[in-house]
Amino acid sequence: MSQFSEEQKKAIEHKDGPLMVLAGPGSGKTTVITYRVKTLIEVYGVRPENILVITYTKAAATEMQQRFNHITGNTYRTIFGTFHSVFFWILKNAYGYTTQNIIDESSKYTMLRERIHERELGYDPSDEFLRNIISEISYVKSEMLDIGAYSSANMKPEDFRAIFSDYQKLLTDNGKIDFDDMLVYAYELFCARKDILKSWQRMFKYILVDEFQDINSIQYKILCMLAAPDNNLFVVGDDDQSVYSFRGASPDIMLGFPDDFKDSGIVRLSVNYRCSKCITEAAGRLIANNKNRYEKNIVSAYEGDGLKRIKIKTVKDVREQNDTIIDDIRRLTQAGIPYGNMAVISRTNTEVHSLATKLMLYNIPFKMKESMPDIYNHFIADNIMAYVKIAMGDNSRRNYLKIINRPNRYISRDRLSDDTIDLSGLMNEYSGNYRIVRNLVVLENDLKRIKDMSPWAGINYIRRGVGYNEYIREYCRYRDIETQEFEDIMDEIQDMAKGFGSYDEWFDFIEEYKNELTEINRSRNDQPDAITIATMHGSKGLEFDHVFIIDAVEDITPHKKSKDPGQLEEERRMFYVAVTRARYGLNIYVPRYIRGRKAEESRFVDEMICPGADLKVGVRVSHKKYGVGIITFADDQNVIVAFDSGESKKLNKEYIAKNRLITIL
Repeated sequence: MSQFSEEQKKAIEHKDGPLMVLAGPGSGKTTVITYRVKTLIEVYGVRPENILVITYTKAAATEMQQRFNHITGNTYRTIFGTFHSVFFWILKNAYGYTTQNIIDESSKYTMLRERIHERELGYDPSDEFLRNIISEISYVKSEMLDIGAYSSANMKPEDFRAIFSDYQKLLTDNGKIDFDDMLVYAYELFCARKDILKSWQRMFKYILVDEFQDINSIQYKILCMLAAPDNNLFVVGDDDQSVYSFRGASPDIMLGFPDDFKDSGIVRLSVNYRCSKCITEAAGRLIANNKNRYEKNIVSAYEGDGLKRIKIKTVKDVREQNDTIIDDIRRLTQAGIPYGNMAVISRTNTEVHSLATKLMLYNIPFKMKESMPDIYNHFIADNIMAYVKIAMGDNSRRNYLKIINRPNRYISRDRLSDDTIDLSGLMNEYSGNYRIVRNLVVLENDLKRIKDMSPWAGINYIRRGVGYNEYIREYCRYRDIETQEFEDIMDEIQDMAKGFGSYDEWFDFIEEYKNELTEINRSRNDQPDAITIATMHGSKGLEFDHVFIIDAVEDITPHKKSKDPGQLEEERRMFYVAVTRARYGLNIYVPRYIRGRKAEESRFVDEMICPGADLKVGVRVSHKKYGVGIITFADDQNVIVAFDSGESKKLNKEYIAKNRLITIL
């Protein structure tokens, strides 16, 4: 046991009763879990089949089992699994379920899409929209919420209740269950059949749980039932990395563990074996701003830090951000750093479209941790492209159906019966209705204008001249959903069209982009040496030598939808997760403008900064007013900064520290 710290040894050697291990980033939690299982078997004589190890993904369970087999010589038959695999095993024994009873993801989408169409609810059921609805259905089930009192973020409450009811009925009628049903049915089974519960309690005498901060309430309830009456429950996690509230996870479960198990102990793994001292300390300053957490003092295992490796780069806009990232990647590869040791981390997967395009252009290999949605598959992109195609002469019925009443021109779909639409003929049909004829004349003139514009100007005209922006605002008002997300999508489509001289060039690019993206999403785990692109959620559990965090501005991180203190604390935890993925190098990019709108540096960047920084000549600083510059002279009280804009400023050290304007680079 000499290779372990005192904290690790205390956790590994624990035998009976409940114990919570607070395991910060890079603290060796997997090692602790595997060696604790080994100790239970080889030192304390526990039968291997009476030990259950639970984690959250199949990949994590497989990796942990492989590491356990490696240190034990593949000798013992201990069970490693996910919550869902364990609970399905229980249901399989009780009810005879097979994998054929589990609904697959594509069938979920098909079911929901058909029901939305059949009910004529007026929502455009894109994959992204349906993904959000599926996530909400999962949340309602896993938290066992009253559907009658639940308010959906994506649909009118009554519409969501109808779709939820339809979905459940379709599952029942087809003899199917989803992953959330596994939890609900297992809980109901244990509540109703104490004899069955006791048989599983006798089997699983020692239970170990990895990533405990990700547990939701129903999982926790079942876990407590399984562990009783001996409560040999060993949970490992980090409340500072609880980032899945949309799945029902909450740090409150970890914070309440000592109250639920009065005789439980707590072990803190306080050494970070992953991150450099600079990154560990900056992350600690950041997360200390959260109130609802266990206090910790995480230290790096690496004392000699050499150069400061946190670089906070203020850039003009997303375009300059992408160019700077490309330059930084090239600089690292020239220094011999493999692509596979780098990662780009964003708040959501919608922020990386333009960067992905840039990486494709420069033939820099990358892989997606999560499947990136194709922005050109969104109904907004589809509508905009339909306008352009008609302007260019493609008068097919399918194009006209996408735009004719967006905005509303009061044209009946029945009038669009031919495969090819003739506007003049349509005007003749409505010759007795001056208002509709006038609408069609305006449309005809708009299409002529769009034809002669560049793609960027054409999209701008469709939005503001034709009235598509107002249509989207009305679309959102009617459905009682936020407008900003749709406006962001329109802004991004328009921004990505910059630089194309003709619609043909733009359409060629879209076709190439879609093909490339399909291939990347299909084989996103097949490239051994490629930059990883991940969201803050998706980066959890990963580590890289060099990390690039993009769009570190207010309304992106923290996200604009996060307003109350609890939501802001989760946003801070997400940023903390992103920061602590980096071993040595951390680049954070702060655009001053996002899609033409002025942006403000994220508060999280400011919170990482050490006010007592040593202001030496040559240190790069970031000033909120003057931008980025280099200290060219320093005395006891002041520094002279030469800013990139060309002007120099004399700044007082006390003023800099007080206002936290200094950025350590």
